[in-house]
Amino acid sequence: MVQTSEKIYTVEEYFELEKTSEIRHEFVYGKLIPMSGESKIANRIALNCGKWLDDTLNSDLFEIYMHEVRLMVESGKLYRYPDLVVVPVADDVDTHATTQPILIIEVLSESTAAIDRGEKLRQYSNLPSLQYYLLISQDKPIVEMYSRVEERWMLDFFTSLDETIELPILKASLPMATVFQKVKFK
Repeated sequence: MVQTSEKIYTVEEYFELEKTSEIRHEFVYGKLIPMSGESKIANRIALNCGKWLDDTLNSDLFEIYMHEVRLMVESGKLYRYPDLVVVPVADDVDTHATTQPILIIEVLSESTAAIDRGEKLRQYSNLPSLQYYLLISQDKPIVEMYSRVEERWMLDFFTSLDETIELPILKASLPMATVFQKVKFK
């Protein structure tokens, strides 16, 4: 059997392909990873969080981007598409990518949970600006929050709609009931 090698792209080729591609791709060390469509529930959760953050955060200080804006994790080598990212307004060097995330939210699915909890967690935690990484279940009211405390990462779980997720760096408190508003669990 003849093995074929997977094409390795340059970052320049990736940027050109993304301009005309009908689907988004993450760029992981030369490999293009197609991003599948998301469920209505995942979309609702991301929208709930994005709307609440947009209404709550100081728009002179922060920008919120969802789904279609790349996050440069490692220049020229690693670009991801988080479900939601909060960045300082000063993060405006690139018109199609953010570079200084403060908060990243990923809504978990069966196909992405392992990568979001493993590979992406390791990659994102190396970003010096990142303070919070939230992993949100779409099957149950569960949020896993990784938060930076000095040089360490702490993990907190939120499992009740009565709880509030404290984000002191952003001077915000995100209610779990808001995260899961209009979401019906099986």
